[in-house]
Amino acid sequence: MESELEGPACVTVLDLDPRERVLGTWAGQNSLAVVNVSDRKEGPRRPSGHQFPQSTAVQQVQWASCLWNDVTRRLVNQSHGFFMDLREGGGGRTDDQKKLIRCSRFYRCALRECVGSLSDMASDQTLPPAKMKEHSEQAEMYSMMELVWGLCEPLFLEVLPHGCLVQQLMEWVNWNKGEATTALVREVASCSLQPEQHNKFWPLVYRLVLQGRMKPAVDLLSTHSFAQTSPKVIASMSELLKKVPMVRSTGSHSRMELQRCWYDWRAECTRRLNAGEYVSLPQLHLLCCLLRGDEEAFCDSRVIEACETWYELMVGRILFTTPLVVSGDYDLQLIAESCVELYGGNRGSLEQILLAALKSDMLGLIKLCSSLISNWWFIAHLTDLLHLGGMLVVSQMEYGARLSEFLLQEYACSLLADQSLWEVAMDYFNHCPTRGRNYMSLCMERVPLVSYQDAIKALSLCYRLQLKEEAQGIYRVLAMRACRRNQLSVALQWCLRAKDAAFAGYIAERYFESYEHTGELKDLDLLDGLDSTLVLSDKLTFLGLSFPVPQSPIATCKVF
Repeated sequence: MESELEGPACVTVLDLDPRERVLGTWAGQNSLAVVNVSDRKEGPRRPSGHQFPQSTAVQQVQWASCLWNDVTRRLVNQSHGFFMDLREGGGGRTDDQKKLIRCSRFYRCALRECVGSLSDMASDQTLPPAKMKEHSEQAEMYSMMELVWGLCEPLFLEVLPHGCLVQQLMEWVNWNKGEATTALVREVASCSLQPEQHNKFWPLVYRLVLQGRMKPAVDLLSTHSFAQTSPKVIASMSELLKKVPMVRSTGSHSRMELQRCWYDWRAECTRRLNAGEYVSLPQLHLLCCLLRGDEEAFCDSRVIEACETWYELMVGRILFTTPLVVSGDYDLQLIAESCVELYGGNRGSLEQILLAALKSDMLGLIKLCSSLISNWWFIAHLTDLLHLGGMLVVSQMEYGARLSEFLLQEYACSLLADQSLWEVAMDYFNHCPTRGRNYMSLCMERVPLVSYQDAIKALSLCYRLQLKEEAQGIYRVLAMRACRRNQLSVALQWCLRAKDAAFAGYIAERYFESYEHTGELKDLDLLDGLDSTLVLSDKLTFLGLSFPVPQSPIATCKVF
């Protein structure tokens, strides 16, 4: 994942002379246009046989996006549906916090499904090794997106009272690491020897406790041989684990009540430690020190090795040292940075993004995600939810609305790289109030109308988005195509819908030319019932008066 997200990639562009200046500009659709430009009008002659040909051709450098396979396309379509459902009943900011949270969880579930499908493809032995590696890297990247989104949800979107954040963080860790821990529990429990003889027994106990999963930890301790030989020791620890103060519902306890519960429970842990109840089993002594919140215990190598990642240790440390922490507290930042240092101090892409979120640095979070993640999908949808929830205003970002709109525009522009997604991109542009109409207009001008069905689809979208001028432009294109095929009646129909007087006059002239050469006019039934539309063009009016349709004499009279 680090290789994909970090470090500049070097690309060799053929037919460019490095001895001359190279100018580049953004060419859209994940590409740059580059060209050689010489500062000298007449430079010295190049030696014969030089390896750099002199070229003034514009070269296009285009890089692939990770949105263009079947799995990620499904993610794009699902998220488009969530994006549109969120705006049902009116656009703009919504005060319905439950709706925002529900939509956020839909996004997370779609990400989880995407990660699972990519992981399956990465392990498919029938694929070439290069494809398997590509899918594996994409699975890691989308897994990182899911991890970051899961942290941002309790920090910014679902902000709950004191004592609830630590519960949300435990759910976040269990959502991402719970399956691996459960599989390890089954492995240890199925050991043919005594479970405590398994080299992962005590690391697993520590890990379960730090994840807040007290019941599985108690069940695992009950399989220890001490449960038979020294039952009071195991029973004492099991009692402490069962009595860990947990907030079961929001608003059920005041901050003072929760502080009192934690104070009494820690006092009980200290009393049992001082009484020497766990001297016979050093691992339980260390576990009790963790429960009491001793900082030295969290720095113990046995505890660090028990957790796969620094954020697992961080959540456990928050649980037993500052359980009443809330989003934005400085303690979150201090504990997170301390845990990162315990795991080597590596500040990779994931560490930078998670630390920015824990600091409540939304602008830093948006910048990092925009620069370190290879597509706009993640940050565009996350920032959109933060904007709708009013969190960008809370963080004193006066330009939050413009930033959210900019990211949506960038994501929609990236979708235009695939011609089959232009309709999805238009829906995103439609919810950008400042410049969305301009983008939609430019987009409709470039929609490839390969078939009649494409034209009807584009017209339907124009009417839905109230793009009248663009619809008239499509009518003109269809009229011109019909005119080139000498289908004058069809061309006239499209022309009248476009209300183009000049083009209508041209088609009328084509009718007269046809009459001059053949002595007859075809498809004059079209003029029947046109009524006042004949006034659109003088030549069309003359055509209607000169060649009236016998079945409808009233149609001509209505012109006057």
